[in-house]
Amino acid sequence: MTLDEYTSDSKKRGALILALRAAIVSEFTGEDWREFGHLSGHSDYIQRHERLLRSLHWRDPDYGDCVLQALERFCREGWDVVDQLINHPKLTGHLLTAIPNLSIFVRKNLQSVQTEAPSSLSSGGVVMLALSDAEHLMRVSGPVSAVDRLHTALHGYFRSLCVEGGITVADDASLTALFKALRTAHPILKDLGSYDNDLVRVLHGFANAIDAINSLRNNGSIAHPSDDLLGEPEAHLAANATRTIFNYIQAKVGH
Repeated sequence: MTLDEYTSDSKKRGALILALRAAIVSEFTGEDWREFGHLSGHSDYIQRHERLLRSLHWRDPDYGDCVLQALERFCREGWDVVDQLINHPKLTGHLLTAIPNLSIFVRKNLQSVQTEAPSSLSSGGVVMLALSDAEHLMRVSGPVSAVDRLHTALHGYFRSLCVEGGITVADDASLTALFKALRTAHPILKDLGSYDNDLVRVLHGFANAIDAINSLRNNGSIAHPSDDLLGEPEAHLAANATRTIFNYIQAKVGH
């Protein structure tokens, strides 16, 4: 399959563009943008964009939108530029975490590619970007696309909290295993006060929901090939449950 054929599916195209935006916002520096401009033939556009590099430099809130503008332009002019981004050493690992099927377009040795969700997803800006992407996917491509995006954000966020808290977890720890580690070892989450027993029951229910969401993500979303995708009400349920868990943990730990 060629990249042109892959992106002829509007849902896959939208998911790819949003995954690229998240990876670029997380990883690209001004130097990376200028270097990529020269390699791709888009140096003039990148250098003359009225906001792209300036917004990156000042960490302005419109930077994600500027990146999206650039990606939309690249896509209109041909998918060869997107192919270069997929194979950029700073972006490939992020993209394969978000969309494993992109491995067919990766030219380097996959064993050298980082496949864990990037810990930088814990930063407020990138986490909010992931949630914004999911909202966009809900409107443009439907809730099924958003399930995978939110799962990736939650997995990366939980892993980063474990790292920050000095909690040892396996390199290949699942989302459910990360949640359990946080519940039992994170100082803010292991003692929930006077109503600890009841709240633990709620959290255990969330853990079961995470197990189910992980299965839904693997078998019923666009993360992997499937002829039996979630219905819209079920996809909304999975997405909303993910957001609820995410919002609770974020509120408890303070970031």
